[in-house]
Amino acid sequence: MMANDRIRAFVLCTLLAPVFSLRAAIIGGGLGGLACCNALQKVGIDAQVFERAQKLSPQAGTGLTLWPNGLSALEAIDDVMVPLIIKEGFSTQEIEVTSADGLTKLPNPTGDPKRFPSVYGKPMLNIRWSKLQRVLASRLPSGAIRLGCSLSRIEAKPGGGVTVHFDRAASPDMEEDFDLVIGADGINSALRAQLVGDGAPRDAGRTIWRSIIPYDEALLVPGGCSMSAGAGKVGFLTHIGEGDLYWSAFATDEAVAASGLSKEAFPDVRQYLLAQFGDVHRLRPLIERTGADAILERRVADRVPLVDDQGRASIPWARGDGAGLPATLLGDAFHAMIPSLGQGANSSFEGAYRLAAALRGATSEDEVRAALRAYEVAQMERVHWIVEQSAQQGRTVYEDRDEFMRKQQMAQDDMWGIRFEPLL
Repeated sequence: MMANDRIRAFVLCTLLAPVFSLRAAIIGGGLGGLACCNALQKVGIDAQVFERAQKLSPQAGTGLTLWPNGLSALEAIDDVMVPLIIKEGFSTQEIEVTSADGLTKLPNPTGDPKRFPSVYGKPMLNIRWSKLQRVLASRLPSGAIRLGCSLSRIEAKPGGGVTVHFDRAASPDMEEDFDLVIGADGINSALRAQLVGDGAPRDAGRTIWRSIIPYDEALLVPGGCSMSAGAGKVGFLTHIGEGDLYWSAFATDEAVAASGLSKEAFPDVRQYLLAQFGDVHRLRPLIERTGADAILERRVADRVPLVDDQGRASIPWARGDGAGLPATLLGDAFHAMIPSLGQGANSSFEGAYRLAAALRGATSEDEVRAALRAYEVAQMERVHWIVEQSAQQGRTVYEDRDEFMRKQQMAQDDMWGIRFEPLL
């Protein structure tokens, strides 16, 4: 190549290259973090996910429901993604709600799920968590997910941006500089601990056990969903895709105490659950088919929303000189909620969209921080009522079924009816 040709090529590449390229670190390779990475990449930000696990396991998690608002946000991020997700899951076709013993049929607050595509634009879709994670990861370029990296701390970088420090089990610890960092590392977020420092999550006074077993039409109709509640216990099961049936069992601490049963008195958790939930509609045959080592147990908890008494966003790290660090939170790290309304993952997808939309076009440090603060206000003011409504509904389902049904119906359109314009 002649000298003049090389000069022309250099000038052309310089003119075509972006004037400013932001680098973003996303802490956490769960659903919210991966959706966020997809969204930021879509608007031209060099985003990378740092996940503490050594691999993305095909057996991770259990099942979840994607509601129209979550699917709409994902479609607006990447219109190729939703057909892939729908292919992996199963749209709800029938919903059954009963008393705990199954003898009394109760009103279904969700209504006919087959109306969802025509009313809300998207189905009510049930899917295995790990399959959804796999789809979200598959839409990212090679090298965007970095495994075995656990956040240690972040610190402001002289001249702008942040330095992110990571602990790594299999190799020396490392640090890297970024223009911004997003904590999507769950309810016990390491980044939230640094930015907010609000301690442990808010315990809801109940426990959930859950698992996935091979689907059998004798247990539940195709596309079926069943919930039974009463006396401090709730049983739930749903068809979540080809070959998979998800079940969960909730119990309040009061119900567990009233039963007089102690886990320590049983050889394993499976035997304990058979005794504790054996009389709850539909649960016994599911528990019988589940190995003890396949049952996940956790306390139900959430986080107090970051709002003031008037419901306005109050973000601790956004205060002070310079409007805070170029750092923010997303999903459960920002607004963890009780699963009674099924909005945890869905609200995180909304957040991924809002964050990317706010950052679109930002080039300077001041613009980045302003975009982060705008996202935080918009997201928190959208979801804080969902967090509190979920907490209330989580209690009401055990105490007053009629009130639970009424409030569930009232919340539907506000949650599901939102639509999103494509990022690009």
